[in-house]
Amino acid sequence: MTNLTTRYELDLDAYFARIGYHGPRAATLAVLRELHRLHPLAIPFENLDPLTGRRVSIKLPDVVAKLVTQRRGGYCFEHNTLLAHALMQLGFGVTPLAARVLYGREPDARTPRTHMLLRVEVEGDAWLVDGGFGAATLRAPLSFSTDAEQPNQRAS
Repeated sequence: MTNLTTRYELDLDAYFARIGYHGPRAATLAVLRELHRLHPLAIPFENLDPLTGRRVSIKLPDVVAKLVTQRRGGYCFEHNTLLAHALMQLGFGVTPLAARVLYGREPDARTPRTHMLLRVEVEGDAWLVDGGFGAATLRAPLSFSTDAEQPNQRAS
């Protein structure tokens, strides 16, 4: 799991330019929703490096270089490391989570925890945020506090 306690100041101007965000810089649900909508629309899911045998770093400076500066895409650990640091700099409470991927598998399948996503605290509620799950990436956070069905808001 990535270390989100490391102090590295992300250049929010560069990140916001990359995703096309022009809104307020505040830890509000409206800001979380907009960042979660824009991030996967602007930065594609890409797993070319692992497929070609290249090492993938999830150290924030390396992630920023690849996803922001070089304007490439990345996989879940890269996406959610970048998104987590942007959210933390805005004042959100962020906890990285490891998840099992069951997409396309039987509901009772037992898979390893190979996916990174985020738990984000805002306005007294906890939200599931995932900026990097390929074609199935959500573009809106999901509330942990409801059993009600939440709309499927895919990024594509």
